[in-house]
Amino acid sequence: MRTRTVAVFASIFASFVLAAGLAIAAEEGFPLREKFPKVKYLTTEALHRDYQNTIIVDVRSKIEFNVIHINKAVYLPVATAMFTKDLEKVRAKDGSAPIAFYCNGHTCAKSYEAAEQAMEAGFKNVYAYDAGIYDWVKAHPDKGTLMGKTPVAMDKLISKEMIAKRKITYDKFKVKAQNPEAMVVDIREPFQRDSVPPLPALRNIPSDRFAELIATGTLKGKELLILDAVGKQVEWIQYYLEMYGQEQYYFLDKGVAGIK
Repeated sequence: MRTRTVAVFASIFASFVLAAGLAIAAEEGFPLREKFPKVKYLTTEALHRDYQNTIIVDVRSKIEFNVIHINKAVYLPVATAMFTKDLEKVRAKDGSAPIAFYCNGHTCAKSYEAAEQAMEAGFKNVYAYDAGIYDWVKAHPDKGTLMGKTPVAMDKLISKEMIAKRKITYDKFKVKAQNPEAMVVDIREPFQRDSVPPLPALRNIPSDRFAELIATGTLKGKELLILDAVGKQVEWIQYYLEMYGQEQYYFLDKGVAGIK
C-alpha cells in the first residue's frame, strides 16, 4: 500500500514539475501566448515543412518589411483600418490554405493581433508564426531577404551592441543638436508627435521617407541626430545608414518616451 502511495505521489509530483516547467518555458520563450489563448501558432519547423502551401503574411510596418522579410510573404500591415477587408483579397474566409501571420518575434504582439482579428472576421485556418522574422532567417536564410538580397547574410544583421553604441542620452543629444551643421530628425509619423522636444531645427521626416532620403546619398557626410517614439524605429533606420555608408549618426536612447 505504501509503495502504491509513493508511486501515486511521484506521478503527481512529476506532472506538477512538468506543468511548471512548461509554464516557465512558455513565459520565457513566448510570453504573449498566454494573453492570446485562442490563437493557434506555428513553430519554425512546422512553417518550413508546409512553406509552399502556406500563405505567409507580414503584418509589420513598411520599413520593417523592406529591411527584412520572409521571401514569399505578402505585405499587409495589421495597423491599417482595412486589414481584414484587404485580407479577403489574399484568401477567401473559407479558404483551405493556412494563413500564417508574423512580425518581429517572441515579444511582438502583432502576429497574434492579426490572427485574432482574422478569426473574429470569420477567417478559418489562421495561425501566428510567433517565432518571428529573426528566428526564421537564422534557421532558413535562403528563404529570407535582407535589404533586397537573398539569402540573408547573417553577418549583416545589426547586433544589439551596434545599436547600443549609437544611442545617447537626451543631455548629450541636446548638446550635439546645438551644432548648426547637425541635422536633427524626428522619424515618427505626424500622428505620433503629441509631444515634441524643444530641439533646434528639428525636422519631422517619417521613417519610410527618411530611409529613401538616406538611399539617395544626399545626407552622406552630415552628422545625423535621430529620434523616434521609444527607441525602436531607429533600429530599422540603422540598416539604411550602414548600407549607404553614413558614418556620423546618433539615436536618442529610449526615444521621446525616455525624456525626463
